[in-house]
Amino acid sequence: MAATKKAANRPLRARAAAKAARPATPPKKIAYYNQSTGFTCGPSSLMMAMNALDPKIKIARLLELQLWREATTIFMGDGHGGCGALGLALAAKRRGFAAEVWMNRGGVFLTDRLEKQPEGKDRVAAMRLLQEADLAEAKRQRIPVHRGAADIETLRKAMAKGAVPIVLVSTTLFHGSDGPHWVVVSDITDDAVKVNDPWISRDKGQTARHQTGRTVSHADFIRMTAYGPRRERATVLIKRGA
Repeated sequence: MAATKKAANRPLRARAAAKAARPATPPKKIAYYNQSTGFTCGPSSLMMAMNALDPKIKIARLLELQLWREATTIFMGDGHGGCGALGLALAAKRRGFAAEVWMNRGGVFLTDRLEKQPEGKDRVAAMRLLQEADLAEAKRQRIPVHRGAADIETLRKAMAKGAVPIVLVSTTLFHGSDGPHWVVVSDITDDAVKVNDPWISRDKGQTARHQTGRTVSHADFIRMTAYGPRRERATVLIKRGA
């Protein structure tokens, strides 16, 4: 009987040991910023991440717009373009930060809204040129670019070493409509992920407090970080420069 009890307890002890061995992820204090336009979620997220790593980087609308001007590589259909992972990483590098990029597929990212438009083919071609240029510049700047998705454990380990992740998500869970969007991960626990979402849906009663450190389960985080029919995933890890 004693031997049976010991055998039954082994999986529990193994899980407890694995949990204890997992690197602790200290919550990163990240000041909140509400993006001032409908197309600057990426720059707003990058600005929050840089400020968390270096308070000398002041959160301001001018910086938000400067970052957008530098990092814009994506046509959004109507209106102004959005920012891609490579553009955000390069903008961070120019300001003395280290960056690392994860993209789960090759080819041109985030083209699903363009392909049915009359001018869509030309816009996709323009995006391809910009992405290829950004890939070449990332290589020159020694920014690691990984083909694959950064899972929760990868993010947790990176955060334990001081990185701040910026993650591409679908807006469906938080805002109802399905659009590409960038958020900042501020904490990861064994059960949940906390993010700062720079967009506030005021028609849904959301406030800045509601969108700061917003908690989602691991399962919901995995679902929301797969955007569109191609289930595109992208992450930019921002770190202190060497």
